[in-house]
This record gives sequence, C-alpha cells and structure tokens, in this order.
Amino acid sequence: MDRGPHPDFTAWLVTHGDPRPSVMLPRPRRALVRGRTYGGAAVVVEVDVVARARGFVCVRQEVAGHDAWHAWVPASHAEPLPRELAR
Repeated sequence: MDRGPHPDFTAWLVTHGDPRPSVMLPRPRRALVRGRTYGGAAVVVEVDVVARARGFVCVRQEVAGHDAWHAWVPASHAEPLPRELAR
C-alpha cells in the first residue's frame, strides 16, 4: 500500500513517552522549551503547554506545512513565559 511521502520530522521536538496519569490544562500556556529535534538539533522553541504529568509537560508545536505536533518533554526544560510576552 502506498501511503505517499512521509512528513519531514527533523524539526519536531523529540517526545519522551506518554506519561500517565496526565491532566489537560484549562488553557494552553506559552513557554520556552529547550530540547532536541528528531533531526538531532538542540533547540529552544516557543510553544504551547497543553497538559502536564508528573515530571513532564505536553507541548503543542506548530511546524509549517503539518498538523500541530504534541510532545512530552521534561518539565524542567520548560520555562513559562510571562503573559505579556507570549505571542
């Protein structure tokens, strides 16, 4: 079966599993997150934090040309942005 071209995952943050239990946030919160991409680059990106679990946060990353990507990253790698600086 031909599924067509695969998306380029190299800009997407590496996800760290699927921690349970998790809780969705009532509203997304902007944060700076440092991590690695599937392409191997060390990055700092501004993303929305949408959920949390013990020791982790789930972020929604917008990558041009793709649906939003969700990745679990260590909570210690996310720094909330003051509301006046977000977007």
